[in-house]
Amino acid sequence: MPSSRKNPAEPPPALLALANAVPNVLWSALSLVPISVYCYQHMARPWLYGGLAVSALAFGVPTAWFGYWQLSHRAAPYRRLGVALANRLTQNGDFVNRLLRFRYPAYRHVRSRAALASLKRHTYHQERFHLVLFLFFLFASLYAALQGQAGWCLLFVLTNVGYNLYPMWLQQYLRVRLAFRIP
Repeated sequence: MPSSRKNPAEPPPALLALANAVPNVLWSALSLVPISVYCYQHMARPWLYGGLAVSALAFGVPTAWFGYWQLSHRAAPYRRLGVALANRLTQNGDFVNRLLRFRYPAYRHVRSRAALASLKRHTYHQERFHLVLFLFFLFASLYAALQGQAGWCLLFVLTNVGYNLYPMWLQQYLRVRLAFRIP
């Protein structure tokens, strides 16, 4: 019986989705569960809804604005901050790609110029998503501080750095690296 896949050297789409979902779900659970618990148990509903609404406005930030707060146009500062290390532990990151290449040596996440351009557009989408969450985590940490809940505040600051700031820097780092590949 012939294989239903076009290229047996490529992993099936379901395997790609699963391999990339694992780190995504792991990091999301580690970061979103604590803030969800806090918001449910401690935050007044009008403040919660207001914080969510104001944070969501960042979805409307024009792509052109992202260049203004980009950390650097060179890769070295990102590497010094450990952003390349963070890339190892994310979806479509080094670890996931290495595991996929172990079984499918010809696998490459990006194979064409069109895929490179698509990846660049995707980095803006990801950075915008993490910007929205960055603002909400910042709001929640300020709310917790004003309520005298220093432990929650510290937790939200730490998770905000790990779950939102570093991913935003990662998207910038990827665009810096892509700038040398896209004409």
